[in-house]
Amino acid sequence: MKQKDIDKIKISSSLDDVIENAIEEGYKRRNRSEMKNKWKKRGVAVAATIIIGTTAFGVAFPTYAKDIPIIGNIFEYLSENKNGSYTGYKDYSKTLGMVQESNDIKFTLNDAIYDGTTVMVTYTMESKEDLGEQITVRDYLSIKGYKGGMAGSSGVYKVRDNTYIGFTRMSIDQVKDELDVELTVDSVKDFEDLDIKGDWKFKFNLKKTDTDIMIANKSVEKEGINLNIEKITFTPMSTIIHYSQQASDEALGEYHSVYTELVEVKDDLGNVYVGEGNGGSGTKALMNWTSTYEKIDKNATKLIITPKVEFSVLGEDGHRMIGPSILKSDNPEKEVLDYLKEKGIMPKEMILDDIIIELK
Repeated sequence: MKQKDIDKIKISSSLDDVIENAIEEGYKRRNRSEMKNKWKKRGVAVAATIIIGTTAFGVAFPTYAKDIPIIGNIFEYLSENKNGSYTGYKDYSKTLGMVQESNDIKFTLNDAIYDGTTVMVTYTMESKEDLGEQITVRDYLSIKGYKGGMAGSSGVYKVRDNTYIGFTRMSIDQVKDELDVELTVDSVKDFEDLDIKGDWKFKFNLKKTDTDIMIANKSVEKEGINLNIEKITFTPMSTIIHYSQQASDEALGEYHSVYTELVEVKDDLGNVYVGEGNGGSGTKALMNWTSTYEKIDKNATKLIITPKVEFSVLGEDGHRMIGPSILKSDNPEKEVLDYLKEKGIMPKEMILDDIIIELK
């Protein structure tokens, strides 16, 4: 999906404010990614899945591969060549080495990790015939006994003839010490006519990595929007920022939804940290989000966080979300602009003051 297409998203009128806000967040995250295949439809729904439960377990353990990975460290490959920063993830991940083959396609789960917020799984896919440069893998991550919010993303990349590597991520809104995870893949597709059905199922257990939580409770307010950094979770390989967004009735006005993004996270040493959002849940008036960033430099004493707020307008048909990106488009749709002018309201964005967190 191109940046200019964000505002073409249609949302069922039956969805409530929580889900609509969540879907909007999912598409924003999708467009921040540089992936060829970007986010798959299930992952894009982000916190809309807060109403989705888990599927039943009962699949037998797949056989273990003897010679795994074709690429030794998929986490590092993703960091260097694609989106996100996963340096150090391999050192703290669990080696799975699980294999399933169906319809001449073999999936090998390489590694998995759980940081208390997000589960991430890497895999290698081999096919008897080359499947092309751009494919998508439709997968589903579920957790036994968990029925809370889920937000996800994934990607798959060709690394040589007949061979691909990929990952899938899912964030949850409850911290657990241990998870029973099931990963199901049911099809491999491209953007034309390729559609290979299959039955690839895996289940495995993950323990949470070590974590150190710092309560921050630092906020900034502007024009009726209050952004509060609730806490920061430090893991051996990452930093997770938990924050909430409150919007007053006056700030919301005729806007349909408000979304806050952390556009820059840096420290007092000049390091700027790469990260990605994990989705969120809540209502128009109060949303809770998390974002995961690189491990913070041990010598840093301050973290400087810059938030940006985006206000979206509900489209004329009652389904479409119109965000500020439409005003930046090279070819904005005339009918949409005419509608906004007639309505007398334009989507907008504003940068909030920096929030400074003392680390030491």
